[in-house]
Amino acid sequence: MTENQELTSYPCPVCAEKSTQILHRVKGFNIVRCRSCSMVYVNPRIPNNKLYTIYEDKYFHSADSFYEDYELTAALRVKTFNKWYLEICEYLKTTSGTALDIGCAAGYFLQVLQENGWNTEGIELEKEMRAHVIEKGFTVHGQPLEYFSSKKKYTLITLFDVIEHLPKLHDNIEKLTRLLDNNGSIALVTPDYNSFQRKLFGKRWFQLKPQEHIQYFTLETLRKAVEPHGLSIVHHSVSGQYADTSFLHNRLKRYGFKRIARIFNACISLFGLSKKSWYADTGSMLIILQKKG
Repeated sequence: MTENQELTSYPCPVCAEKSTQILHRVKGFNIVRCRSCSMVYVNPRIPNNKLYTIYEDKYFHSADSFYEDYELTAALRVKTFNKWYLEICEYLKTTSGTALDIGCAAGYFLQVLQENGWNTEGIELEKEMRAHVIEKGFTVHGQPLEYFSSKKKYTLITLFDVIEHLPKLHDNIEKLTRLLDNNGSIALVTPDYNSFQRKLFGKRWFQLKPQEHIQYFTLETLRKAVEPHGLSIVHHSVSGQYADTSFLHNRLKRYGFKRIARIFNACISLFGLSKKSWYADTGSMLIILQKKG
């Protein structure tokens, strides 16, 4: 948090109560738990009218966002998205139609969808990234979900590492419900506050990025958020991503585990694993939502 950063207090994004318990103090922000429904969120935080500006300029090439250079790990990200797609397909009512990928970044999941026969659209706030994906021939909108409108109904809506960023949570979930076809599904990935990684690393958990990750769900608090809007959780699982040794080494250093990073690097060299990649649990959950009934 920059000095003299303007912060605003908000009620619980799930139940609107105001009584909270402080859990962590991270980068000058309080991460709190609602005493009524147990939702974990940042309070006070960057106000809604300034929140979206974080993402508009070079978000995917910033050390603050932990992405630094998103495209350098393109092959790993595409591999991850292909794995997620195969898992999601097992629970879809239909595997064709029009899909909307919210927070589509460099368009890698749009590519996966297109290769599997979907008509695709995306939403991306970062200007340069959005222009790059449009140049590839994809339809990408530039407004946040809460301002987005469409006459279409979507068979599949995806939000990968997005819902934890969204202000006005209930307004956004209501928008998703209106955009969703009756036979459609919403698939999302989001950090799980009940995950082993969060319990292991505590306030050093890399998902605690309070400028942008303004809320932290568990399966139960997510259920409390979506069910009033006529949505049910039909599938949930532990989620992760493909990583290679260079990625993991850099992450260990970035999160302050320098001694572990040195030991890790030595083991990688000793056993000749520098070109290996594997699917690693990142402390997130994959959720599929569908309309009730």
